[in-house]
Amino acid sequence: MTAFTPPFCPYPSCAAHAGGVTFRSYRDGSYQRAVDGRRVQRFHCCHCLRRFSSQSFRLDYRQQKPRINPQILGCFVSKVTHRQTARILRIDRKTVQRRLRHFGPALHRWHAVFLARARSRGGLSGSFSFDELETFEHDRRLQPVTVPVLIHRATRFVVHLETADLPSRGGISALNAARKKARERIHGRRTSGSSRAVEACVVALKRVHSPRELLQLVMDRKSTYLPIVRRHFGKRFAALIREYGSAPRNTLNPMFPINHMLAMLRDQVSRLVRRSWAASKKQAELIHHLWIFVAWRNYVRPMFNRTKHLSSAMALGLTDRRYRPAELLRWKWPDLMPVSAI
Repeated sequence: MTAFTPPFCPYPSCAAHAGGVTFRSYRDGSYQRAVDGRRVQRFHCCHCLRRFSSQSFRLDYRQQKPRINPQILGCFVSKVTHRQTARILRIDRKTVQRRLRHFGPALHRWHAVFLARARSRGGLSGSFSFDELETFEHDRRLQPVTVPVLIHRATRFVVHLETADLPSRGGISALNAARKKARERIHGRRTSGSSRAVEACVVALKRVHSPRELLQLVMDRKSTYLPIVRRHFGKRFAALIREYGSAPRNTLNPMFPINHMLAMLRDQVSRLVRRSWAASKKQAELIHHLWIFVAWRNYVRPMFNRTKHLSSAMALGLTDRRYRPAELLRWKWPDLMPVSAI
């Protein structure tokens, strides 16, 4: 049993949970978990007088099969659908879905911790690029979705991504037109959220970019991009390259790094494969899946095939090693854990 000091009370109703009062607790015995045989330390909160354990802070809290978590994570980033993951691991499909909803927000928080540390050390420098990938939720013609992605070009580190609605496509059949009208009566007219999502990426870049350096940004010539970038960065540019989207997508294209990242997303996230029945039924599930991919791509996977021991986060100086999948899935609140524990 490793030493653990709780940073706060895990009960949201306790005054010591959100930092309103100084948290105090004492050790109160231990127990052995039946599912993995691990010895877990119990604690007693001096404020709400309730008991909890170090397990209360872990992502596998109350999970019956924590041993499968790294395997499920591997399936999520290997173009394996939920049903096939359930078949491979001999578990229920709902278990896979629950893990997706559990892992996505936790790994988003994990990523936010490292971006916050990067800001505290002066921010990220270098050249960045962003572009949009188009997919859909439930219906390709009636419910398209845009996924803007922002990366650091040299390391392929994914800084931020978002999802947003796109309007229904035109030129649809009479049957789809009737379905569209029926849907609009219930949910309202579907409008474009592309600009909002792109702006969220630009705001994330502004937050993490080094204030001592001018911005180097590569993007395509979509008319909405430049006003958004100028609204947040003004004239603080060292280089602003706007490439035509119709240009050949080879290694000579300045957009190659972001094009390669979007191709990787298509290849490794089952929901983004074109013309597939694995597409998302709900946009919320898509964003959970994407944040799982981001954490794996940045902190677990090698930056390139030729750099076996170097991850994208290592190349940027955010970490000192590649993390194992089990380490990503350890804590619920990684931002409040000691640096060595993460």
